[in-house]
Amino acid sequence: MSPHALALLTEGIRQQKAGFRARAASLYTQVPQGDAYHADALNLLGTVLFEEGRTADALRLIGQAVRTSPGNAAAWANLGGVARHVPRPEAALACYRRAVLLAPDRADGLAGLSSLSTGDRRRTALRRRLALGPLDVDARIELGNDLSAQGEACAAARAFRCVQLLLPASPAGAFNQGNALRDLGDDAAAEHCYRRALAIAPHAADTLNNQGLLFFTRGTLAAAEQCFRQALARAPDHAAANGNLARTLLKRDRPTTALLPFKRSLLSDPAHVSASCEVAGLLEAERWALRALALNPFAVEPYNRLALLATQDPTRSRVLGRLRQGACLCPQSPDAWYNIGVELGRGGDPAGAVRYCRRATLIRDAHALAHLNTALALLVQERFAEGWEAHRRRLDSPDAAPFMRRFAIPEWSGETIAGKHLLVWGEQGIGDEVQFLTLLPALLRLGARLTLLTEPRLRPILRRSFPGVAVPEIGNPTGGSEDRHGCDLQIALGDLPHRLALFCGGDVRPDPWIVPDPDRVAALRAGLHARHPGQRLVGITCCSIAPRTGARRSIPVGLWREVAGTPGVALVSLQYGAPPEDLAAFTQETGHPIDHAHGVEPLVDLDGLTALVAAVDLVVAPANNTVHFAGALAKPCWTLLPTRPDWRWGLSRSDSLWYPRTRVFRQARDGEWEPVMEQVAAELRDWAGRHRNPSSSRT
Repeated sequence: MSPHALALLTEGIRQQKAGFRARAASLYTQVPQGDAYHADALNLLGTVLFEEGRTADALRLIGQAVRTSPGNAAAWANLGGVARHVPRPEAALACYRRAVLLAPDRADGLAGLSSLSTGDRRRTALRRRLALGPLDVDARIELGNDLSAQGEACAAARAFRCVQLLLPASPAGAFNQGNALRDLGDDAAAEHCYRRALAIAPHAADTLNNQGLLFFTRGTLAAAEQCFRQALARAPDHAAANGNLARTLLKRDRPTTALLPFKRSLLSDPAHVSASCEVAGLLEAERWALRALALNPFAVEPYNRLALLATQDPTRSRVLGRLRQGACLCPQSPDAWYNIGVELGRGGDPAGAVRYCRRATLIRDAHALAHLNTALALLVQERFAEGWEAHRRRLDSPDAAPFMRRFAIPEWSGETIAGKHLLVWGEQGIGDEVQFLTLLPALLRLGARLTLLTEPRLRPILRRSFPGVAVPEIGNPTGGSEDRHGCDLQIALGDLPHRLALFCGGDVRPDPWIVPDPDRVAALRAGLHARHPGQRLVGITCCSIAPRTGARRSIPVGLWREVAGTPGVALVSLQYGAPPEDLAAFTQETGHPIDHAHGVEPLVDLDGLTALVAAVDLVVAPANNTVHFAGALAKPCWTLLPTRPDWRWGLSRSDSLWYPRTRVFRQARDGEWEPVMEQVAAELRDWAGRHRNPSSSRT
């Protein structure tokens, strides 16, 4: 062996590490052919060429090195690295295996072997690396990522914790531990890890993106948007951050602004199926969904998007077909079956909706929306025992998150509550709360003391109607544990039907409960009679302003002409949020005035609405909050329903299980209100004829 050759190699390695590749290459080429170190020189010269991007020359030289010295483990490992880069993964894997066989204690061969292996072989290689080098941070990171990919989040978190103990300044350790903790559902700890990673590497786009995802899932969308924009400021072509920013903008009702980041995401990753589907939705262009389908014919999302676009056709003829295609291609996807269930429910097949939504929950029990839709489909069929049980899962759905309250006391599970203090808290909309509060008298009959947490506009009504029930002033839900108000047990208002076994063979029935302000009722009724002497007073609303379903529950003003012209009847507006021009349009289109001089705005004054409903003789309205107030006041009410109304009205009954003096008038076909309004007008003429003297009695 030549000491001079060894000195050349030693100096060359020093120069190469210092970044002086040309000097290193010059030194390596001085080792003569035939020298014992010649193979090492070829190997090292090949690594220099590889660093300079001359891959073919690197392959040639390192290949010559292993042919010259077949037992050179380092050369085999380097040859594997170059082959992997080409890429020639099978050749690279063979090189790494040869390196490990020649030198089982060298980490470079094992590192290459673990990077290209899968499954148990990869896990074995990683563990061997750690056995040889317990302080090998890269191996621990790889092991942690491997555990995460296999769903072993707890073990992954432990591996990344070791990384942080071994190398506290490692941003990769903190970042990956944050990911593992997020998978475990510990968002607070995950955020702490992301903040630590950003303290070490402030410009890490991946970390900023994942921190933004935490905010996104919590619903703090402004913070999420800020994180995604910061990530894109560091890496404008970050496909995931562009897509996440776009989804955040959609959540913030800024669809026009969302289109650009979706398109940028596709520029960075043209094969991004989800982004292509989102662009299809924003542009309402089927070609983008078909593009996504071409990218991955086995993905469910393009079929769901095509189904959604097919809803633009009034017949919806292609919707179910597209959804079924997606479900057949990916039967393990709970969303695929859930979407079919929703469409069947919308089409008037609640039994089918139950079948498919239940299939979704069998695949993933945590699918809260599937449980909720199962409950609603069961309840509309009046399968109450199953329906109330499924209805308990509604609180797991994303829509329930803003209303959730938490208390450090047990939930009432149906045991005897005589002498107990029960905390009942509202968690739904105004109409739903008014409806479920018909069960409060049953709780009082069971001997419970009650504290009720509810919407501010309902509190004056509740205090008057239930003088023995505490109705405290409270703020919005905080997300943390709240004041228990001295109670022993707690229950969400919507769980009362389940606990009381409502409509399941027991003796519990809903009871009208609202006690209006008697002075205000008298004043309103006197004013109405003064303006309409000798006439019956019929309170009406024409529409619902609910964002998703209001259009189906709104009746064109022109169809009220016959009702407005009923002899002996004066119409009183109960419509909430009606501007003066809408009231003027009613008079113009029907040819008859509607009384709105009472001064009550139901949108903000629910106590005034209860008094106004109590002051009229009859309420006629599509299904909205007004009919719930009429029902809870035991006021005669005619409720006008579209096809496929929500669960509380059943499928065909003409009465209401909840409100004893409510009648139901149903559409026979979608959108056809004319026959309904003709029937209402005929019934109203008969009703007015039977009640000609409004001062004699109230019906």
